[in-house]
Amino acid sequence: MKKSRIVILSVLLGLIAAILVACGASGPAGVSNLALYKDKAGTDKVSTFAPTDTIYLAADVNQVASGTSFEVKWFALNVDGQDPSTPFYTSKFTYNSGNNLYAQIDSTTGGFPTGQYKVEVDMNGTNVGEQTFDIQ
Repeated sequence: MKKSRIVILSVLLGLIAAILVACGASGPAGVSNLALYKDKAGTDKVSTFAPTDTIYLAADVNQVASGTSFEVKWFALNVDGQDPSTPFYTSKFTYNSGNNLYAQIDSTTGGFPTGQYKVEVDMNGTNVGEQTFDIQ
């Protein structure tokens, strides 16, 4: 009897392992590997930009259901005349499918003021990633 329980337990553990492999390894629901780039293709990962650069954000999406709400918020942390707790630009969208999240922001007339900035990614109202960067 004891031997048959071990065999059954071994089979169940094997099935669980097979299911996990088939589903693929992934982290908790949200985003990971959030990074900023100077180019749309995502080949020039940086944390410092010129005032007139377009800033591209890319992140991996993990275990996110279709219909999930995302919000990308851009903050100026130490720029004269800007409240560091209030985003100066926000984009909202609904996730449908895919493994990546993309966003971008273009400079205003005259470019971004120099200083430190932060971009924050919220999923259904909860912060799931952020990255600081500088404009020089």
